[in-house]
Amino acid sequence: MGTDKALVRLGGETLLQRCCRLISKSADPVVVVSSPSQVLPELAQRILVTEDHLPGEGPLTGLLAGLRQIRRRVPFGDFPIWVGSCDAPFVNVGVINAMVWKLGEFDAVAVRHRGRINPHSAVYRLSVIETVERVVMSGERRATAILDHLSLKTVESTVLHEIDPDLAFLCNLNTAEDLERARARLGRESSGP
Repeated sequence: MGTDKALVRLGGETLLQRCCRLISKSADPVVVVSSPSQVLPELAQRILVTEDHLPGEGPLTGLLAGLRQIRRRVPFGDFPIWVGSCDAPFVNVGVINAMVWKLGEFDAVAVRHRGRINPHSAVYRLSVIETVERVVMSGERRATAILDHLSLKTVESTVLHEIDPDLAFLCNLNTAEDLERARARLGRESSGP
């Protein structure tokens, strides 16, 4: 994209503000993980911000930072955590709730789309924090690596068509063209029936 995606504007807000607003409809607390020097847009007061102390080391260290922040706020208990990214601006609360419902006794629920598991649109139990720590300490940085160490339930994306017919929640913005398509989609949604 050539710029910090958290600051890219879509509609009247940045991608990060949009994701936080949408996720807040289903989750509390909402935690944003940033790099130490990252400039963030103004966020709602209820949003918690924490730093990834191993920036540039991949998404697993960011996941670990977020889980640690939640554990500090809620020191006891085990509950589902939705993990997303700010470059996926069509967060769908119905999808989040459906995935939480499917968690059951599993450590995590992730979407399988076109044969690939998406660890960034997934629900994890807070108790996976110890496993994430072990995997990060082993030097592993691939986001999918954690899935090899958890009891995982996968949900085929086709099952979620009833909730999100276009599977827009999987839309990830990586290029200027992706951003233009997202702006067009947002325009269609706001002028819809």
